[in-house]
Amino acid sequence: MNTWLFFALLAPLLWGLTNVMDGALRRHFVKNDIALTWMMAFLRLPFVIAFFLAFGIEIPSTSVILFMFLAGLLWTFPFIFYYKAIESEDPSRVALLMQLVPLFTLLIAFFTIHETLTANQGIAFIFLIIGGAIAATKRLKGAWHLSKAFFLMVLATFLWANSDVLFKKFETDFSSFLTAFAIYFLGSFLVSVIMMSHPHGRKKILKHFAKLPVRAWLMIISAAVAGVGGSMTFAYALTLGKASLTSVIIGIQPLFVLGIGLLLAPFIREIRREDLSRKDLLLKSVSFFFILIGLILLQV
Repeated sequence: MNTWLFFALLAPLLWGLTNVMDGALRRHFVKNDIALTWMMAFLRLPFVIAFFLAFGIEIPSTSVILFMFLAGLLWTFPFIFYYKAIESEDPSRVALLMQLVPLFTLLIAFFTIHETLTANQGIAFIFLIIGGAIAATKRLKGAWHLSKAFFLMVLATFLWANSDVLFKKFETDFSSFLTAFAIYFLGSFLVSVIMMSHPHGRKKILKHFAKLPVRAWLMIISAAVAGVGGSMTFAYALTLGKASLTSVIIGIQPLFVLGIGLLLAPFIREIRREDLSRKDLLLKSVSFFFILIGLILLQV
């Protein structure tokens, strides 16, 4: 396995742990999506400070700094649209719409940084995006329709794709990946500042964290560490390989979420136990087959 693929696969594994912890937090402790988004962005600050202390602050040019800030903002801010989509649509449909990210990334990267795929990579991309879509499928109910969630997710995935391409484009202007990542993460943290700028909104957010038990804070910290690790490994993978292929591998994440949930549910009571039907297992198996073929093609 090459270095790029290792880090590209490590990102959804770590994010899968974050998803499991976030799900438990959302159901049992912090029952507000905006508050969770704020916490995710706010907890970037300690890591930003640690990066700056360890590697210093580098300012290559004002325009580069602004674009890297923008990349960080565009990675965190769309989670507000994502959570709003979850409120108005079946989560399985929203998960399927996440597969728009690699498609947007492919198009944006082609027109902005002139990134193209070889024949093998193109076929692998198709297998991976089909596998990711199948992995995200779970008991879809009713016919497809254009809802508010659809337009929210189109906007969210478009912004996420722009974030990926911006980071890949401007990371090379820094002397090291870690200094670029620190600036990127600072942009991500600024989302929490924007969300807290209104006094009424600030009060509504903070009330959800006033009386959390130690158990919940341990989940928040573990989710934050895993989330930062996922963001770092994904960003590093972007610098090593093509943005569109790095993005499409994130489609594997639902399989990691399933596996991590099954492993941790017996030990953490807040984690929901998966009730897998024969149809669910068949879908996951087919998904794994498509993803495996895609990964093999990337190694050829």
